[in-house]
Amino acid sequence: MKYEVELPKILCLMLIISKFAKEEKYYNTNDLIKMANKIKPELIRLRKDKDDYKYFDDTNFGGLRGNFSTALTLKGFIKKNNSYSPYYGIGKTDRLFNAYKNGTIILDTHEYKAYTNNYELKKLLEFEARNLSIRESQAHIKMFLKRNKNFPLVRDEANFKKICVLKSSNNQYFLRILFNTFISDKVAEFNMYNYLSGPKVKQFNMHALFVVPSDDDIWSEFYVIDSKEILSKGPLFLYFDKETKKFYDVNGNIYPSYSLEESLDIVSDENGNIQERLNYDWNELRKNIVEDTVERSTVEQDEFSVFLNDYLKWKKEFTIYGKKVVNLIVSSSGGADVILKFAGGTTQKLELEHKWNNYILHQHYMSSAWKNAWLYAEEEWNFEKVKQVFSPYVSEYIDNIPKVFLCTDKNDGHKKAYEVNWSDLTYKEIEVGE
Repeated sequence: MKYEVELPKILCLMLIISKFAKEEKYYNTNDLIKMANKIKPELIRLRKDKDDYKYFDDTNFGGLRGNFSTALTLKGFIKKNNSYSPYYGIGKTDRLFNAYKNGTIILDTHEYKAYTNNYELKKLLEFEARNLSIRESQAHIKMFLKRNKNFPLVRDEANFKKICVLKSSNNQYFLRILFNTFISDKVAEFNMYNYLSGPKVKQFNMHALFVVPSDDDIWSEFYVIDSKEILSKGPLFLYFDKETKKFYDVNGNIYPSYSLEESLDIVSDENGNIQERLNYDWNELRKNIVEDTVERSTVEQDEFSVFLNDYLKWKKEFTIYGKKVVNLIVSSSGGADVILKFAGGTTQKLELEHKWNNYILHQHYMSSAWKNAWLYAEEEWNFEKVKQVFSPYVSEYIDNIPKVFLCTDKNDGHKKAYEVNWSDLTYKEIEVGE
């Protein structure tokens, strides 16, 4: 059965040029603009009233660059050579990217429509088109303010011409946080990179302003988190549960929040939280949130090397649950990194990470490719931390949440394995042998 989906022009353009992208599947606006101008110049000019809209040297936050910046989804933070930067993708997973490359999505560049025989891809296209619409609408807060004359905040264009900073009549400052994607029907993900980077949050006591969209209203709910809460923990992503009305990060930290109206009577003005701002160091923080390298394939190889050296001591055979592992198969299927093969012929998927929370950061819990996978991390076992990291996702994604965790005892170098019972939040150690 053929499905037809109307696409925003910028999403159609990103998919067209994605097949010319690097294999790493990460993007920034400069890369995309160069490719777009080279490959599809006839699709670039998005506004008739701006002759230079198609060019690479448009304004820093306007033109094509601005369109791409609202269309991309933040995926993480990378180190390339000696520099650090965020990296992005088309949608919350690589599925659209791959589907267009392998021909399961067909584009009509005259009508800006996508066609597929796959119902799940149809839903995903609609989902990503909706996310793009949310990001674009929230980026144009000037239009919102024009339509809502009684809104209690105004733009501070004198100090922040290109950044969405608002202030109250009492000189309380708020930076609008960017909506990134929906993790599920009830959980929204927000991108904190623009808040955390640069000197603005040190120069001004700037609280975080979140706009949580609903099905029928992009500007449905406004929430505020005090700057001292953000600066003390520095999360790259924050998640909002629409049922519990709570914000949390990938490590399970809960962040106190207020409605916008409440915050005007609670949070400090532009001179507040001085000690927290003095202590805040973006250069140090980004070292903690960075992933190990740009190339995903290199990351996998590096993680495999760590597993081979640190856990296996370069011996591929070991026993667990009384069963003998006789071989390791490095997976190339796009799922878990390694397949453990047991003596009886059965197999077990094993994901390799440097840190426990990378499993969540890489969004493996959202894909059935990681169903019933075990997890190895270079980190030491700490059940409280593991519980904080994974508990928010258990109720919705239980089959894709690891129940068996492998790690190395840093004191004696011995192999360790633990089985978690997520229903009662307990765990037990599993015997592991040579």
